[in-house]
Amino acid sequence: MIKRVAILIVALVLSIVATFGVVQAQDDISASTVTEVQFPSAMTFHLSAQSTVDITEIFLRYKIDGISTIDVTSVVIPAFEQTAEVETGWIWDMRKFSLPPGAEVQYSWRIRDASGDEIETSWTTIEFNDERYSWNSLTEEQVTLFWYYGEQAFAQELLDAALDALDVLAQDTGAFLDYPAEIYIYSSSRELQEATIYPQEWMGGVAFADYGIVAIGVDPGNLAWGKRAVAHELAHLVTAQMTSNPYNDIPTWLDEGLSLYAEGELRDDLAHSLDRAISEDQLISVQSISGNFPVDVEQARLSYAESYSLVEFLTDNYDKERMLLLLSIFEQGSSYDDALLEVYGFDTTGLDNAWRQSLGLEPRQTPSSPYATATPAPQGGLLDCQMYSQSTDFSAVAVFALLGMLLLPGIWEAVRFRAGKGIK
Repeated sequence: MIKRVAILIVALVLSIVATFGVVQAQDDISASTVTEVQFPSAMTFHLSAQSTVDITEIFLRYKIDGISTIDVTSVVIPAFEQTAEVETGWIWDMRKFSLPPGAEVQYSWRIRDASGDEIETSWTTIEFNDERYSWNSLTEEQVTLFWYYGEQAFAQELLDAALDALDVLAQDTGAFLDYPAEIYIYSSSRELQEATIYPQEWMGGVAFADYGIVAIGVDPGNLAWGKRAVAHELAHLVTAQMTSNPYNDIPTWLDEGLSLYAEGELRDDLAHSLDRAISEDQLISVQSISGNFPVDVEQARLSYAESYSLVEFLTDNYDKERMLLLLSIFEQGSSYDDALLEVYGFDTTGLDNAWRQSLGLEPRQTPSSPYATATPAPQGGLLDCQMYSQSTDFSAVAVFALLGMLLLPGIWEAVRFRAGKGIK
């Protein structure tokens, strides 16, 4: 986290340096640019620049069009020879910071020569599109669905499933999309995984919360599963948009529970797992499923089933305004217990006991410790769902950015003599 914050701080400070003052284009400097997308692994920026004297400084600035609490402009200083005619560029390696299909990147070049003249190219937007396929699209309300395999009726059913899920969430919880969503339908899980950097082998769907984008592998012959997957992943976007903040996350049971709730009736295998755990009084505590779910497949299946049951308990026994209030309080960065206490009058332990009693079980005698695991989901494709988020701790960034501004003169001198990696 410290390294990540430090990188972002440098980006912020360099952004301030690069945008300071008004740059006037000079007749003595000219430039042309080309950008190439090699989906999903890289994006390459090329620059050709000419001047009447040696070109001494070149900066590439870029920013990603995403849903974020902070607008960050990154700066790259490519390597080049200081001559009157320069060919240089930079390769963005997506193995270090990947983008989903459809993500938009804005970029601009700044060039300075030995006489002090400068030119800045206009900001240009490029989409990180998966051009291996010829995409069709359907749009209704705030949702656009892209697909390349299957008839339009197939795509329409998936889009209808997405809209139905949004209706369920809005009616029963008050949750809604703050920003438009895009859904990319690949023809299989294999093709989806080929479009993703470092996918889990069981992954069948992924939500890129920071961009409002979902990608799912759905064969037209498996439409029933596809409709549930679309509802599930879209609900992840809704939850992320409703609770996004730089300070804290939300309980995993709430995030996954809302996504399962948006699918409709609980899946048979999950319902069976829940029923058995209730009959044997072997439910996992709410505290334990507030963080990462357990690695064991059966325990993970039960964790998902319990998440659905918890959301159902809250929506059935309390009005939807409370769920909406809970999400809005989480958006403020509240802790799990404080948010629950403010909305429902009980903390995580109180929720656990109230929920157990609604299922005919006695309150838990002693609270159980959460599972200590860094594994986000079990092997075996329990729900085939993967989440990507690149949110940042804004409070730490703000403090260090302020320090960076105080040290700006020294940083600027260091930047002027720094040589970065580039392509010629």
